[in-house]
Amino acid sequence: MTKEVKGGKWTSDLVLDLYSNLLSMVWEVVSALIGEAILELLFNLSIKKIGEKYSFLKPLKVSEEGVFMDEMREDLRNLPPIELHRGFQSLINHLLNLFSALTEGVISREVFPKVFPKVKEAERLVSQK
Repeated sequence: MTKEVKGGKWTSDLVLDLYSNLLSMVWEVVSALIGEAILELLFNLSIKKIGEKYSFLKPLKVSEEGVFMDEMREDLRNLPPIELHRGFQSLINHLLNLFSALTEGVISREVFPKVFPKVKEAERLVSQK
C-alpha cells in the first residue's frame, strides 16, 4: 500500500509533509492579503466540499491561526499516497478557484507559482516505481 523511500520515510509521510508545508505557505501568503477570518471561512468551505469525495480531509483543523493536520496525521499515513495526493490536490485546486472568484485572479497569481512546483513534486513522489 505505502512505499518506503530513502531514509526509511514512507511515501505517505512525504506526501503529508509536502502538503502540510504547502497549506501553511498558502495560509501565510493569502492571510496577509485577505485576512485570517475570511481565509478560515474559505478553507472550511473547501474542506466541506472536497470532504464529500475525500472524507479523510474532514478532520482537517482550520482556525484563524492556520491549518493543522497533526491530530489526523497518524490515520492518514495508512492511506495510499496517490489517494492523499488526489485529495489534497483537489483541496488546493478548490481553494485556488475560490481565490480567483473572490479577487479576480490577484491571489491566484501570487500563490500559483509557489503551489505548482509542490504539487508536481507530490505527483513525482506518488508515481515512483
